[in-house]
Amino acid sequence: MFRLQETPRDGDPSHRIQEFEEIHPRILCCRYWWLTQWNSRQMSFPYWRLYWNRTPGAMIVYKNTIELEPGRIILVPPNTPFSTYISANKDEGDRPYSLKGGWVAGRKMERELAGRGIVLHLFIHFTLGYSFDAVSPGIFAFDITSFQLSLTESLISDLLERSIRFDQSSSLEIYALIFNVLSRVPREIWKQRDLDARVAGGIRYMEQNIHTAIRNNALAERGRMSMNAYTRLFKQETGFSPRKYLLRMRIEKACSLLHHSDMSIEQIAASCGFSDRYYFTRIFTRTMQVSPGVYRRNSVLKN
Repeated sequence: MFRLQETPRDGDPSHRIQEFEEIHPRILCCRYWWLTQWNSRQMSFPYWRLYWNRTPGAMIVYKNTIELEPGRIILVPPNTPFSTYISANKDEGDRPYSLKGGWVAGRKMERELAGRGIVLHLFIHFTLGYSFDAVSPGIFAFDITSFQLSLTESLISDLLERSIRFDQSSSLEIYALIFNVLSRVPREIWKQRDLDARVAGGIRYMEQNIHTAIRNNALAERGRMSMNAYTRLFKQETGFSPRKYLLRMRIEKACSLLHHSDMSIEQIAASCGFSDRYYFTRIFTRTMQVSPGVYRRNSVLKN
């Protein structure tokens, strides 16, 4: 019989070194809405999206069209350019992002809306941290399992009471649903974006200092390379120059803040590293084809 004679300080009886990928999950929102209009063209956001619909009728389009229905749970990786629409109102609305809907206020309202064929839409937005967020774009549609359905029903029960603050149990249910669905994603997607360590380090530095001025020579110095060599390597690995990649990151962060914060446009511009609101508005409008103010109004459902 093996008997441990001395317990190590860390409580681990093995001296074998193990390595794990660090995950830094952050839930941005978890909501349950009714929708009569969900028109969008080529939306792309820097966070994961998880969708489950109690009633059919909503479509998501990437390389093909997938209907959001009760038997499916949908996972959208960050920076996937997808479109959406409600099949009954496909031709309504001519803005890049336009929504009509609101909070499902209780079981009675839920039954009435379902009886009228209104789309009932559970959505969770979240991030996982750099190495898990830097995956190739795509759409994953899975048959929902009994365990996942049990978690969604429990979450919806909380959301029908208009929960704003989730307790430990409810928060763990959200994480359990997220990680259970993520566990079904093909392993290959986590390997598709293995970047050169010098480039990956530069991207992490951009993330951590996105609100400040970041110069190519500073990134090159961190990678112990000449600026020209680093710039060539960065573009080879990402498809973008460091400057364009940083600008893209700033716009993506601005999109996230416009969706998930009450910050003013001036505050968002500053926190994303833009010198002033006017420069931010010009760059945002050129990139997203809509101004920050219109983007926020057209893409966020109000309570």
